[in-house]
Amino acid sequence: MKIALVLLVCVAICRADDLAHAAGQIFNNILPNLISNSVTGQQGNTATNTLQQIGTVVGGVVDYAKKKSYEDLLRQVQDSTTDEDILRVSEEMFNADINNALPYIQVNLQGKTSPLSKDDQAPQNLLSVPENVWSGPTIRPFVALFDNYHKNVIRPEFVTPNEETEQVTFINTILATGPIRSLMNFLVSKGLTQMNEYNEQVELLKKIWFTKYARHWTGLCKCSCAFENIFMAELKSNDVLGLHSWLFFAKREQDRKANYLGYLDKLDLSGKGMILKQHSVLSDTKDAPEVTMFVGTSPELEVALYTMCFMARPDRPCRLRYNNINFSIQTKTLKSENVLLIDTAYPFY
Repeated sequence: MKIALVLLVCVAICRADDLAHAAGQIFNNILPNLISNSVTGQQGNTATNTLQQIGTVVGGVVDYAKKKSYEDLLRQVQDSTTDEDILRVSEEMFNADINNALPYIQVNLQGKTSPLSKDDQAPQNLLSVPENVWSGPTIRPFVALFDNYHKNVIRPEFVTPNEETEQVTFINTILATGPIRSLMNFLVSKGLTQMNEYNEQVELLKKIWFTKYARHWTGLCKCSCAFENIFMAELKSNDVLGLHSWLFFAKREQDRKANYLGYLDKLDLSGKGMILKQHSVLSDTKDAPEVTMFVGTSPELEVALYTMCFMARPDRPCRLRYNNINFSIQTKTLKSENVLLIDTAYPFY
């Protein structure tokens, strides 16, 4: 027991990069003494048991030392990822998107408009989403998160135990899907072997998507997170932030809290969805003059694409491809307590 305590104290004072070396040194120092003291009978068994215990502890220390910090994970992905890697993996993610909803929804583009026009060129809703789509295996836990946030960007929000459970349920659900498996395999291929562990995968997605942070104009109020800004919408005075999820927009249309004025441009993604640039008004007065979103894609595909681009190409265009159709994702980052997180992310072409 004393030996184990000494080991833990030594580990605590070592830098993370030196943990494996320190554990090895400790093991080398104590091993000869244990061997020289081993005798037959009960004492011999005690020495053997102690050796096994120390081996287990040291093994855990060595495993811990191999794990990279969050900052090191991001740095390694950026440094080791080529443009061709991103093109290949994005194509793989699209092909694995079996929960794609495009065949089941109706997209009614109607008239074209411009960011400056207040004229309504689209008297009908943009999206018609049948009930079976809302009950989809990954859409249902995705939509369940919508009522966890308040649209006012300076209103404090507190995560309840039930809301945290909903976050983990969503993450657990999408971790079983093809696009997220492609993401994790990609990270492992870049040397992030800890991403082979399920708990590490959960913690990474939770950190990136649900860490609360304060925007610079909100002072100390940690009122935002990546999920809320990208997949929902926030209001800064009369400005609409985010609104990049077609599912959230469809819900707002159903509740008569979004008025679609018309589209600016679109890019068809070969039967897997589209990228739509549109002009809408939220809550009667909040103008969103130039909003870009995927339409028809699954939540897991969007999470996978945005996560990959945040990690590999933060704050610059991340060039993707599906079925010879090229487009990009733009991410913008911020630091909260010196931790790099996603401010926003959206597709463009």
